[in-house]
Parts: sequence; structure tokens; C-alpha cells
Amino acid sequence: MAGAASRFAFKLVAVAVAVPVGKVVSSASSKAWTAARPGRAPVNPRDADTNWKDALIWASLTGVGAAVAQLATTKGADTVWRAMTGHPSPRPKQISDDKGPKAPSALTAINT
Repeated sequence: MAGAASRFAFKLVAVAVAVPVGKVVSSASSKAWTAARPGRAPVNPRDADTNWKDALIWASLTGVGAAVAQLATTKGADTVWRAMTGHPSPRPKQISDDKGPKAPSALTAINT
């Protein structure tokens, strides 16, 4: 596969990896909250019962979970792709920045 077709196929592999990874990370976040703090996780910060401490702990926990999920999905999809094809995963399409010459920055104008 070459070009756009391989990038599309890799996206399908990434989705197939992302769904179970997301479920595992979500479950692990909920279990970690239950182990650390009794009660319901503060998923809605607008609830009157949510205090700042619980909201910050939950935000930190889910932020770490999101980072781990992104890493596991990216690395997992690459590993699956290499096992399926024997080649490195395709690189994302590069967006060209051919919008013409750039205007000089303020520092360039000052230095001249």
C-alpha cells in the first residue's frame, strides 16, 4: 500500500487499538478513584457536592489516563501495523506551508 491508502488503513488499525485501550484506561481511572477516595467521582464540576480538592484530583487522574491512552494507542497501533505488514507505520500527511513569503517579524524590523 502506498500513500493515502496506507495512511487510511493505519487509521483503521489505530481505531481498532484505541477502543479497547480507552475502555481499559477509563475502567482503571474509575477503580483508582474508588481506591483512593470513597464515593462517586466528580465527573461534573458544576455539581454542588464537588469540592475543589476532589475536582483537581479527578482532573489529574483523568489527564494522566488520557496521556497513557494516547501513548498506548500510538505505540500499540505501530506494533500491530509492523506485525501485519512488516514495514514501519506510514507517516502522517505533511501539510505544506506554501502560503508565500512570510512577513518579517518585529525583531527583524528592529535589527535592520
